[in-house]
Amino acid sequence: MPAVPYRLIRNLMLAAGILYCSLLLEVAAGFPLDVHASFLSELGARDQSTSPYARAMDFSSSALVLIAVVLARQAGRRNRQLAGLLISTAVFAAGTMSDSFSPMECAPSASAACRAAESSGHAGLAYTLHEATSTIAGAGTIAMGVFALLVLRRFGWGGWLGKGVAALAAAVVITQVWLGSVLAFETLGGGEVAAPGILQRVSTILVCLFLATLLPGLRHALSRWP
Repeated sequence: MPAVPYRLIRNLMLAAGILYCSLLLEVAAGFPLDVHASFLSELGARDQSTSPYARAMDFSSSALVLIAVVLARQAGRRNRQLAGLLISTAVFAAGTMSDSFSPMECAPSASAACRAAESSGHAGLAYTLHEATSTIAGAGTIAMGVFALLVLRRFGWGGWLGKGVAALAAAVVITQVWLGSVLAFETLGGGEVAAPGILQRVSTILVCLFLATLLPGLRHALSRWP
């Protein structure tokens, strides 16, 4: 990887993948929320004891990703697919960082009053901002998966690690689109959104693994730059 500090970026992305995995916080906190009826982002709600830790993990992971993107910016000048991957990665990181600054005031799955306010459309500006930033982060992960597949398709799938990253990229795209479709359908249908907690947690695990293995999985493809 000419002019790109591979090892440093790899380590930054690995650390970001670990920090983004808020399921670790959920396990450490003893599963304070119903995993079937809650979003992981509710761990960062201001009324939850896990809020400062969840927000710090989001901020730290997104900051590390943004640093990695800046360090890898030379790669984006060589190829459109790589440029798209870097841009979408930055979008994901920006959305995640914004999440850490705009948490929900309360966790709907843990508070009947909060749930009622959300259902009636009176959840407040903080909830609206959080929905917007979460949507940006989700769109970023989908684009990351698509561009990672395009890079591998053009420059080579590599060995088992490259193929594993391709599988993770496809799984991230599928689960994120599935999750977004479920929420959009329920919201547009006018009913109360029942948080698909298990699906979201599975998708989050996939994103964590994707972040942590992305650069090693692409190394073979990157070595074939013209």
